[in-house]
Amino acid sequence: MTEQELMDLDFEKVMVYDEESDNGYDYYYFRKRLAGGIIMVGDTTLSGKLHVTVDDVTALEVKDINLVKELINVFSKIKNAEREASLSKENG
Repeated sequence: MTEQELMDLDFEKVMVYDEESDNGYDYYYFRKRLAGGIIMVGDTTLSGKLHVTVDDVTALEVKDINLVKELINVFSKIKNAEREASLSKENG
């Protein structure tokens, strides 16, 4: 995956400066919170791979941009369904 593909999918670019990491250089990675503790993380050293983490534990490795889009769509549908159910409940 390219950086542009990630940005097009609304991934956040996170800068990490040497002062924070003490590894001798600045770097950045991309992340997108899908829901709760489920986050997709990718950086330029992952050769186009994204990791899906759950509560800071890497659970899956995703290499296909279409699968990334599908994951985002699934979690968006879940969030929308929850939102609609909440509104229905409020409106009686």
